[in-house]
Amino acid sequence: MPKTASRTAVLSATAAVGLTTALLLAAPHHGPETVVIDAAQDKRAAVTFPHEAHAEWVDSCDTCHHTQEGLTASSATEAEVRACATCHLDPEQEETPSMRAMGLKSNPFHAGCIDCHKEREKGPTQCEECHPKS
Repeated sequence: MPKTASRTAVLSATAAVGLTTALLLAAPHHGPETVVIDAAQDKRAAVTFPHEAHAEWVDSCDTCHHTQEGLTASSATEAEVRACATCHLDPEQEETPSMRAMGLKSNPFHAGCIDCHKEREKGPTQCEECHPKS
């Protein structure tokens, strides 16, 4: 192979690797792809929550992570983001909704998620759509 062709091949390969790396680094990070919500599964099956898909639909992370105002995808790490169960499994304050509650308005996921799904006319609104039967 002539030197010119060899240099062209090396430069092309280097450019391809560089471009691929740049694209991967530029891709938005929205936390984990899925989150399994299983802390209160004694009443219903655990829910596999498609976190990545939801993160693309909301304006900011604190739409759902409401106690962490200003949280962004770029500032979040798994260590910084508190699980919903931190406050909502066994709430310390009476006015904090419990994820152990079954009611549509008393469970924070039921109230927040189902209301949003109904507003957008997209997403599950029935029990078994999130809580698959075993």
